[in-house]
Amino acid sequence: MSRIPILNVYYLLCYAWKHWKSGDTVRRDRLDRLETVQDLLAKILSQGVFQLIRTGLDRGFSEVHEDIAGVRGRIDLAQTTKRALRAKGQIACVYEELSHDVLHNQMLRATLRHLLRLPNLDHKVRGDVRKGYLKLAGISDIHLNRRTFGQVVLDRNRRNYRFLLSVCQLIYDQLLVDETSGQATFREVSGIQLAQLFEDFVIGFYQSEQHKYAVNKKGRRIRWNKGDMPASSVAAVPRMEADVILEAPDKRIIMDTKFYEETLGGRIGGKLRSNHLYQLLAYLRNREATVPAPVRHDGILLYPTVDQHVNISVCLEGFNIRATTINLGQPWKQIRNDLLGVLP
Repeated sequence: MSRIPILNVYYLLCYAWKHWKSGDTVRRDRLDRLETVQDLLAKILSQGVFQLIRTGLDRGFSEVHEDIAGVRGRIDLAQTTKRALRAKGQIACVYEELSHDVLHNQMLRATLRHLLRLPNLDHKVRGDVRKGYLKLAGISDIHLNRRTFGQVVLDRNRRNYRFLLSVCQLIYDQLLVDETSGQATFREVSGIQLAQLFEDFVIGFYQSEQHKYAVNKKGRRIRWNKGDMPASSVAAVPRMEADVILEAPDKRIIMDTKFYEETLGGRIGGKLRSNHLYQLLAYLRNREATVPAPVRHDGILLYPTVDQHVNISVCLEGFNIRATTINLGQPWKQIRNDLLGVLP
């Protein structure tokens, strides 16, 4: 990812995490000077927090336990008796209070605190992170773990929060904290993560930027053409799922995204990777058999690159298959045009 311009990484994240409809969380002209993914994520998060504060932080009801002279909410009789509060003229009460101290705000503040542990964070970005952390004073500073991210429930009107929490999760996944020194290091994004990010980006891009094809409208799962296979054997057959299925009245396309340093393989190079072709052919054969229509499927293998360009078309078993690359090192406008140009 270090060879992809930071501004293009921002676009990848926005489309992958369905943020294209919500406007810019951070001004794009402020990203050009950044050099690392950790600085980009920290900038997005801090600027996103500033935006939430301007528009109004989300609030929710939280349970409050308090000893008071009167009655508020329900009486905690067990605590009142156990601690002999009546002798002091008090009652243990439990009530709900509308507060900004809700889980998703707590996660934002905790992630900002983790970022401040990075010793090599850009100086100006660090200032924004510290400012964002201080502006969330009054929000509990919780301990983050992987389960926390699965506990947040947001409705459709919380797109900005959903995007920022995706940023928080990526930061959490990449940070390694030394418990002795308290300092943190930011790991390189792995090849598996990049492959998933590119796949999600392509899906989000085509859902947003073109209207000729329905994108994964019937889901991505492809049923096997089982034929006379005994029912007892069906459970042993692995699930088959394509990355992108595009459908229009006059065209059906199965697209498989691949994230490889070298697009072409083979012992002497210059060959399409056989395992990629076999996989795509399996998708094409089985969907053609299980979802019949007058229009046959075409196949596309889509690879990201920053230098090597490939554009190869072949016809195998009656299926038109194209292998092509998208240069993520070029200006975004050209990336957009090239992605739209991939579709016939």
